[in-house]
Amino acid sequence: MTGSAATGFCFGGSIVWKMAIGNPELRAAVPFYGSAPSLDDVAGMQVPVPVLGIYAGEDSRINAGVPALEAELIAQNKEHKFITYPGANHAFFNDTGSRYNPQAAESAWMEALDWFEDHLMDT
Repeated sequence: MTGSAATGFCFGGSIVWKMAIGNPELRAAVPFYGSAPSLDDVAGMQVPVPVLGIYAGEDSRINAGVPALEAELIAQNKEHKFITYPGANHAFFNDTGSRYNPQAAESAWMEALDWFEDHLMDT
C-alpha cells in the first residue's frame, strides 16, 4: 500500500491534526498533546485517517478541547483512540526538559508504534 504517517509534538501535534483532516495520502496519525482542530474542520473531514491522540493528564489548556473533539470524531464515525497519561505534564516526552516523564514517554511511544504497525503494515 502507498501512503504515509505523521507524528508531532506540541505545535507539531497540532499540525498533525491539520494533516489528518486534509491529506488523502496519510494513513495514520499520532499527535502528541496537539491542540484540537476546528470542530467544523473535523465535521467536514473527507479523509478517514485513523488518529491516536496522546495527552498529558496535567495539561489543562490542551485537554480542554479534547472532550468536544472526541465527541465530534464519534459523531463523524472516524477511527480514533485517545490516551491520557495521569500525572504527566505537557512535553512529557521531551527527555531534555524538566517535565520529562520516562514511564509515560515509553508507554506513549509503544502505543504510537503499535498504532503505526496496525495501520501501515500490509497484511
